[in-house]
Amino acid sequence: MKNSLKKLILCASSSAALALCGCAAGIAQDGLSAAPSVTETEYYLDPAAPVIEFVPETESADGIPEYYLFDDNPEHLNAKFLADGETPSSIAHFENLTPGIYTVFSYHHRGYSVDFQADLYYDAVFSCGAAGGEFEILNLGLDHDWNWNQAWADYTRAGVSMPEYLRSFKCECGAGISADSHAEGCPAVVKNEFREPNTAEYNSLNKKKSLTGGEKVYLSEFESYIGDNDVNHFRYGGWNEPMWMMMRFRVLSGTVNFDTLAYTDKSAAKENFDTLLKGPFDNESQYKGIADNAPVVTAKLEYEFDDSTPEGSIKVTVKNSRNPDGITLPDGVFATNVNTWREQEPIAAESDLMRLRYADDTKFGLYGGEVPDGWKNNVWLFDLFHTKHYGNYDDEWNEKLRSYGVPAAEKFQPNIEIKDIRHPSGNEISDDEFYRYNACNLGNFGVTERYEIHIKNSGTGPRTFGFTMSSIAGQVYRYRVTDSGTGAVLADDGGTYIMKKFDDDPMEDPLSTAEPKERLKPAEYGDTLSVEAQPGAEYDIAIEVTTLTGCIAPMHNVMTLE
Repeated sequence: MKNSLKKLILCASSSAALALCGCAAGIAQDGLSAAPSVTETEYYLDPAAPVIEFVPETESADGIPEYYLFDDNPEHLNAKFLADGETPSSIAHFENLTPGIYTVFSYHHRGYSVDFQADLYYDAVFSCGAAGGEFEILNLGLDHDWNWNQAWADYTRAGVSMPEYLRSFKCECGAGISADSHAEGCPAVVKNEFREPNTAEYNSLNKKKSLTGGEKVYLSEFESYIGDNDVNHFRYGGWNEPMWMMMRFRVLSGTVNFDTLAYTDKSAAKENFDTLLKGPFDNESQYKGIADNAPVVTAKLEYEFDDSTPEGSIKVTVKNSRNPDGITLPDGVFATNVNTWREQEPIAAESDLMRLRYADDTKFGLYGGEVPDGWKNNVWLFDLFHTKHYGNYDDEWNEKLRSYGVPAAEKFQPNIEIKDIRHPSGNEISDDEFYRYNACNLGNFGVTERYEIHIKNSGTGPRTFGFTMSSIAGQVYRYRVTDSGTGAVLADDGGTYIMKKFDDDPMEDPLSTAEPKERLKPAEYGDTLSVEAQPGAEYDIAIEVTTLTGCIAPMHNVMTLE
């Protein structure tokens, strides 16, 4: 018999005692920290500790190769990336996609591309070379109104439930607002919202489209829902007005090119298409590229306990660039959705992150004058193992790079391997300065991280196993608990995604001089999934967590036993 949610799964437990009326929407990069030093935490390697190691999904269930097309650069558009601009360019360009399944994450703000009150449109284009190609769209969600849950519901064809979240920018009920507050009439606490998918209104899904040599198909024309509802039209009003698309399509035969575009005049964009610049990488800490796998990674682990197993957090082991052979975390807190170098201590699982590559001929022009031509290439690698170095730095920046062993000025090479420079290793702290100057800002947006956990209670009494996910971001998750012996489903999400508790509209920093103002940094909030394990019983727990967008991604997770 399926048990109720409240009996086996205790959702939305806050990991912060108080969230003041404020939080942040930017990466903390201010100030220069001291040089790396040894932490006070005593790490070791416990062979009995469960290992958190993710494996990417490279094929669909029926053996079709899968890929991820990530398009978040430039995050805030500028005049260089208009298809009808002075020097016309696409935003991102992916060429000669062979048969397989491709998932697209595309996210942009209107930025300073055009006047804030001017019409600006977002689009995507499928095209092909002389040989032609065939494709079909499998899933699609698009939104321009910060309603990420709606776009995700449309894309996944499943509802999204939001039990409780904060909008402290609208806080009118005092500075003591928290996610645990149940004050009636408080606009900062939003409860029990739900998004139904609009998927049935899309006309283009699962319809094969054949492209002859040189033919182009615009998403805004192929999918009538977009035009009918004006959802590819950036809102007026400011540089931060967003556009987010999740799409999954399959190339059935031949090869297909895929571009994302921004334009004010569609006719002019069409006239320019054959001569567009191929979406060069812009120098900012957001990226674009293709990964040779679906945006799905899975970690499998087993944990057996008995009456002698102490209460508290469960120690786990992670492997990362700072400790390739593994390191056991005594307090059990491990990080996901974050570059290893962004966390001070070596707690990042690392294996969950996508490895992106992006072809861009403009990279050739960034090498220093003394670098031999044979050392140069046109492929950016945005991952844990390469720097974000772009070039064209001033003397002060070059001197700082030299202090890390980075070839600078005439010897400069963009995007080199981090192992070739001085970097924190072992238990050394990775400080803000190292991260700010050298490491890629990786968040795994749009990527589903799955946990398949098998637990066994070998004791004589019931125990409670918990999994807590904490962050300042808006993640959605699903879950299922199954009796390993009978296969009976004991608890699940009811067929919907659940939005983790967070603050989606943090307060402005009153001291900020930026326009718009920067936001204050929020507290982390977490939801806890709990399973009451009966003596002698075994359970299979499936959890999947996805970070959407419009938020800061790093997530801290811990498993517990009570």
